[in-house]
Amino acid sequence: MQYFLDLVIVGLSIGIVYGLVALSISLVYSGLDIVHFAHGEIYMLGAFLGLVVFQFVGAGPGYPLVLLGSMVLTGFVGVAIERLFYRRLTRAGGGYTFAGMGMIICSFGMSIVLQNVAFLIWGPKALPFPVPFGMPIEIGDIALPRSYLWIIIAAVVLMTGLHLFLKKTRLGLAVRAVAHNKEIAYLMGINVPLMISLVFGIACALAAAAGVLIGPINYVQVLMGIGILIKAFAAAVVGGFGNLPGAVVGGLLVGVTESLGAGYVSGNYKDIYAFLLLILVLMLRPSGIFGVDARVKA
Repeated sequence: MQYFLDLVIVGLSIGIVYGLVALSISLVYSGLDIVHFAHGEIYMLGAFLGLVVFQFVGAGPGYPLVLLGSMVLTGFVGVAIERLFYRRLTRAGGGYTFAGMGMIICSFGMSIVLQNVAFLIWGPKALPFPVPFGMPIEIGDIALPRSYLWIIIAAVVLMTGLHLFLKKTRLGLAVRAVAHNKEIAYLMGINVPLMISLVFGIACALAAAAGVLIGPINYVQVLMGIGILIKAFAAAVVGGFGNLPGAVVGGLLVGVTESLGAGYVSGNYKDIYAFLLLILVLMLRPSGIFGVDARVKA
């Protein structure tokens, strides 16, 4: 029983990171109507920027500052990318709708660009993120590493903060209006381009937070975004693509499924279990757990 609980705790800790990245992908999709395939590299860039901030701030009490600093820096980088590159793909006419195929190709290109920029700056070697978290916390017979506790607490705080921002603030109301209908929001006097940049910046900041949270557990390296992108997409689809709470639930399910499969079946195939869950969910509910079936009438 204790072995099962250990696997579940590890799965929840990793799954909440998947959920955080899936949440940021779903935020971009629901707000901008695009699928951003360079989001894994944003996650990677956030981890490297967190490592840079860590070298200035130091360990111990500075870790929250590292997390915040990485989110702010990566958020600004995301806004710059959206303004300089993606904005040029928008169509005129009051709407600010992204050109679908052009945006997909551009995001793939941005993924390669960010990988090569990170390679030129930080090199090909995996870099450690030496945060001294201290001794594990004893919960009954379970020893919970403090790094996992940091992941859970920080991710819950960020997700709760995003929920309160979207539901309880006027700026969040404007963001939801733009996500619902950009043309009508534009006619109502909402600064749609500003809201688009804000959504993209927040999504990039959330991805950066996930990179900083996972950094002390795994090494930081240039190709670390590829695997997380695939898992996050699987989590977003399992929960219902574009549904923000569904992305979090999907991430937790993917993490727990992966951990239990690696613990009871084989760790050599741990990357397969997420996609087995994805196939199972799509067979039973093609729109995802919290997804809504879209019906178009002729």
